[in-house]
Amino acid sequence: MQRFDCCLIAATVVLVLAVPLQSSASPLSLREAVSRAVANNPSLAEARIAVTVAEKQLEGAVGRHYPRLSLEASITKRSESTAFVPAQSATIAPRFSDSYAFLGPVLTLPIYKGGQTRTGVQLAELRHSMQQDSAVITRNELIANTVATYHKCLQLQVLVEASGQAVQALAEQQKNARLLFELGRIARVDLLKVEVQGVNEEQRLLALQEGVKNAMSSLRALMGEVLEQDTDPLQLSDRLGQAAQKTDFKAGLALARSKPKFQIIAKAVDDAALNRRLALGKLLPSLTATAGYQQQVGFNPHYSDGIWYLGASLSLPVFDRSSYADLSRERLQQQRAEQKLRAADNQLRLDLQRASASLVESSKRIAATAKAVEQSRESFRIEQEKYGQGVGTMADLLLAQSAEAQAMANNTQALFDYTIAQLEWHKASGDMEVYLR
Repeated sequence: MQRFDCCLIAATVVLVLAVPLQSSASPLSLREAVSRAVANNPSLAEARIAVTVAEKQLEGAVGRHYPRLSLEASITKRSESTAFVPAQSATIAPRFSDSYAFLGPVLTLPIYKGGQTRTGVQLAELRHSMQQDSAVITRNELIANTVATYHKCLQLQVLVEASGQAVQALAEQQKNARLLFELGRIARVDLLKVEVQGVNEEQRLLALQEGVKNAMSSLRALMGEVLEQDTDPLQLSDRLGQAAQKTDFKAGLALARSKPKFQIIAKAVDDAALNRRLALGKLLPSLTATAGYQQQVGFNPHYSDGIWYLGASLSLPVFDRSSYADLSRERLQQQRAEQKLRAADNQLRLDLQRASASLVESSKRIAATAKAVEQSRESFRIEQEKYGQGVGTMADLLLAQSAEAQAMANNTQALFDYTIAQLEWHKASGDMEVYLR
């Protein structure tokens, strides 16, 4: 009887572990979880800051169109006097000094840079747009991970509940088997079978509970929460289910092509074309105008005078081997980007077809596994009655119970797979806003 009491105590402890702890917080819906992730996740916050950085880079590119005003100064001390102001004519002698200084503003105006300045602005605008697309892609990936993790928590919770019920049923069977064994109505091997299956189910329950804990921690991290060692478990309000999902390949393809995940690859082709124009601009003439005022001061002997000046400089590249190599490289980079765009379009079509097929397959599997659950429950009930009447065997009873647990697991997996197939369809088509509405 001492062993029997220990079994009951162990089963009672496991049942207590199987009951979720109650939290004072209100249940968390999927939409709320996604909204929290979008609002608080640090990776998404970093992507938004990167958009602001791109805005500043655009401002810098535009600023290169404007004149540049600077204040220039210099002071020199020499061991001997020198003509720091050259002779202006035969009658106006140069000015000598062993120490002198120059001070004055300088205005520089870029007139033509081979199109590099204008192309630089266009490139900055494009990269700002690409950074915005990248932030949206980061947000969509975050939403997808949050949705998948939330539903994984739901799946594991269902399995924990089913496993807890199995542990409870096995504890009752152990109790009955112990009594029957003591009365000499069953063999010891039958009692051992029940005990072994009970221990295995307890281990499975503990593993599932640990899985729930890890999934909950992942969900909290995605929502931007700081993880602590002792936190109340999340209470989720949604349940696994089969929501209707219509798929239209042509409409999904058109939608996906307009979304950032595809557009950022299309814009990479334009980016490569602009880089090619920048490389070409290095081989074209550049013209710059300069104007300024300079105060000239000599210290020994003392002299002070101010002059203004106005000029222009023209640079015409005649031969620059590295610039020609850069132009060839950028031409190849453009071809590479075009091929990547083709590959992305093919992958997009493949992703849509796979998601659609997964929706159909998992939907049919849900219907099949639901019937299997119903049948396994009825079989288990019959085996319980047969065993209670003394016409059934312990092996058949345990097999029926295992079959019911497996049928429940298969049905839960089918529901989870259907949810993930829906998620993959929305990811492929780029319509992740559905989880925020």
